[in-house]
Amino acid sequence: MRRRVSKYAALLAAFVMTAALAGCGSGNKEGSNQAASPLFGNVATVGDTACIQCHSAVTDPLTGEGIVAQYQQNSPHNEQGLGCESCHGGGAQHNGVGPIPYPLPDANRCATCHSGSQAVPFTSAFGNLTTVVPFATNANTAFATSNHVEGTPSHTSGLCIRCHTHEGAVLSNQSGFTGDATILGNAAYGPPVVTTGYTAFTCDTCHQHGGGLRGVKGRDASGNLVLWNPDKQNKTDQFNLCTSCHNLYNYNQTAVIASGTTASGTLSYEHNTRWNRIPVTTHKEKGMATLLTLPYANMTSAADSSNTRITGYVIRTTKPATSATTVTGVNYNTDPSYKGPCFDCHGHEAKTNTNNNPYQTSYDPTQTTIYTDWAQSAHAGGILQAKYSTAKANLRTAAEVDSVIQAYTDTTTSVWSHYNWDSTLTSAGADDRGSCQMCHTATGISNYMMKQNAALDGYNAVQNNFSHLLGWNQKGGSKRQNELLYCWGCHKDAGTGALRNTSQAILSFTLNSQPVIITGAGNSSVCVVCHGGRGSAGEAAANDQRSSRFNGHHAPTAGILYSAQTHIGYEYAGLSYANPSFFAHDKIGLNDAGPCASCHMGPAASDGKPSHTFLPVTTDPTTGVITAINNQALCNTCHTPGGQFEMTPAKLEEESDGYAQASTILNNYVANVTGYTNYLSLAITSSNYSDTTAVPNNAYGAYQNGKIGGTLGGTFGTTVIAPVNGDEPCAYVHNRFYIKRLIFDSIDWMDNGVLNGTISIDATTYPAAAAWFNASGTSGTVTATRP
Repeated sequence: MRRRVSKYAALLAAFVMTAALAGCGSGNKEGSNQAASPLFGNVATVGDTACIQCHSAVTDPLTGEGIVAQYQQNSPHNEQGLGCESCHGGGAQHNGVGPIPYPLPDANRCATCHSGSQAVPFTSAFGNLTTVVPFATNANTAFATSNHVEGTPSHTSGLCIRCHTHEGAVLSNQSGFTGDATILGNAAYGPPVVTTGYTAFTCDTCHQHGGGLRGVKGRDASGNLVLWNPDKQNKTDQFNLCTSCHNLYNYNQTAVIASGTTASGTLSYEHNTRWNRIPVTTHKEKGMATLLTLPYANMTSAADSSNTRITGYVIRTTKPATSATTVTGVNYNTDPSYKGPCFDCHGHEAKTNTNNNPYQTSYDPTQTTIYTDWAQSAHAGGILQAKYSTAKANLRTAAEVDSVIQAYTDTTTSVWSHYNWDSTLTSAGADDRGSCQMCHTATGISNYMMKQNAALDGYNAVQNNFSHLLGWNQKGGSKRQNELLYCWGCHKDAGTGALRNTSQAILSFTLNSQPVIITGAGNSSVCVVCHGGRGSAGEAAANDQRSSRFNGHHAPTAGILYSAQTHIGYEYAGLSYANPSFFAHDKIGLNDAGPCASCHMGPAASDGKPSHTFLPVTTDPTTGVITAINNQALCNTCHTPGGQFEMTPAKLEEESDGYAQASTILNNYVANVTGYTNYLSLAITSSNYSDTTAVPNNAYGAYQNGKIGGTLGGTFGTTVIAPVNGDEPCAYVHNRFYIKRLIFDSIDWMDNGVLNGTISIDATTYPAAAAWFNASGTSGTVTATRP
């Protein structure tokens, strides 16, 4: 099928996706004859029926489709209270020939409603919290800088027009020129021909008249024209539109890009094997499960359901359902901010790759995006770095591509794949991993944070809906997939960066029967929710709720930072753990970016493009020594360069060494090793920690505090202690005096069972610890007093 067409005239209603403009143009859809108002260009409205009488015969000059038919097909404005005039203005003076306020509405017209003051407000996630980012303006700016925009298309011939030109994409989708080589190689289906030249993508490549997404056609096994819906599971228009180029598999589920055969690729081998350009090696949705002969038959985990692999990013292809669970009768949560399977993480910017290098095999810090930063962070399990390390210069076969897909195992992703986190309940109906889901799944995190502005009891893990995971059941979870911390976990709008919660962080535990609420953290509130810890070691000891792990749980960085509210460590009775008057780390970015984003997302945290590696420092890849503070300017605001308290990479490394050695001394006493005999003459271990007679509370407190910083290990007489990573390895930065006092008091108690305010340190073995505690002397046994 070939067409001879002219260049598409103009975009009539752009940038409008799926949001209803509540309150904009109320009552103007059908003959309301509203009085003139600024909203409608100071012209009265007449309603859709009057518009359709004349314009039903007007066609889209590129596709030949009627613009009214397109509008009625899926325009988000085609509903009661909206209508044609919500974009074009009042039609009372028009009558088919007269003036109309907005004949060709643009982004500024969209912003009339999508301004933040009326429908669909979007607030800046990384600047002043009151800054409004109009939807239309944001979409326009993001699209203009995206990889979808080229001044002149780089490919204007052959099959390339299919996805590299505006005209080719629109007409191909209409004619069913979508799919694998059996379709693309069939002359009867295309390619379409444009005589006036091919142009680059514009808004109307994806949006048809009225702002709705263009439909996509495909060809079934018999060559019949059908709706493009590869896995036939009623995917959204967004999924179908994006996959018409960013292809996952064909309509008949018989071929997949990157399968390594000519018949199964949309284009040449070059596109089939560029793992970093096609979603096949990163995006996983449960419809793929039927493709048993293709590389992803083993979705993420081994057939024994051990869930030991994270190989890609789970797609929420449909909005989470609210139907009652079969186990509890409680309705599942629905995410009101769901943007669709693609916009869950990608807005109009859609810049996922660092550059156009088809065989990129290493991280290039000079050409990064938020996506590549995130994908190599701990929140993504570092999956991108693993893919880089296994990528080859020229992948050609299914087996080679599969080696990249299946490369990442539990050895480095245990925080996400160590357990079957989406198993909410056991077979008996008791809590399984439901209590963990708020931090170990994107679904749990998003649902928990949506409750932060209400009573915390509004969150219930049994309402977490993981139906987008393969074979998921509330009892036992999915046997093949786990989630990472995806964009939609923290962000209610990934395109604008709007966060789910910026007002306050309600932690998951109580203290003295009262909720622990952190305020003033601004954007960092989303960080504090999970990194605030799971409990106070002191309260756990007092209530006989001991644990072999740190009661504050893993990575409780914010719990240490906000110690005045959490009392997360074991605090010895009668001693002060109040922050010094000059302590200001918890005030960084107050009521704005907050301390976490300000320090961990770099100086860009204030300009809308923060680093999502979340690394506050740069270290030597071989030695691990700190070589740079990534937001040095922020430190310099208080730690004046050249002054007494200047903070440099060298000073930070010195603090790190002192903390590590001090924590090691504490753990030597806890282990009762040679040279560090404790007052109990007992090694406190995971076997006896719960014995309240043998291990009194103060000794248990030392055992707990030792877990915060871990140990460097070493040989002490006949005892060998292996190095153990601490639960908060950077406590020396987050709250230096608090952690010093916890460790000092624990050593002070363990050496003789008395808190006398002094401890002895072997400065020859642990010189950094001696310096960290400001001990008298630099060698031999020295004495330090309580900080």
